Amino acid sequence: MNTLLLFLRTAVAACMGLLVWVLARDLFANGENPIAVTLPVWMSGLAGGVVSALFSPRHGIALAFTTGVILAVLFLAFRHIYLGLPLRANTLLTLWPMWFPVAYYLGAYGYLRLLQRLYRG
Repeated sequence: MNTLLLFLRTAVAACMGLLVWVLARDLFANGENPIAVTLPVWMSGLAGGVVSALFSPRHGIALAFTTGVILAVLFLAFRHIYLGLPLRANTLLTLWPMWFPVAYYLGAYGYLRLLQRLYRG
């Protein structure tokens, strides 16, 4: 039962992150500069990290980081293996999905720190 619950929590956090990523990507669809590429990743990671920490404060950070790694691997596999897109000269634009684990982690960590401050004071 715990495994199923962890799988469902990971799926919900990933879907939340993907929804925010799609909305933010459409909002910043003005070209391929580093800000337009990485800002949607950070926005979706922070939102997905908060959702991960909402489910379980004890396991939220690990769940968030795992979800970020899964999304990064899936995005990179889809882009470079399935679609066959080559690596470009600008590594930041090519490997932008690698920011998912960091953004998810910081989203969960920031939310838990906020909860600590609210309940201590």
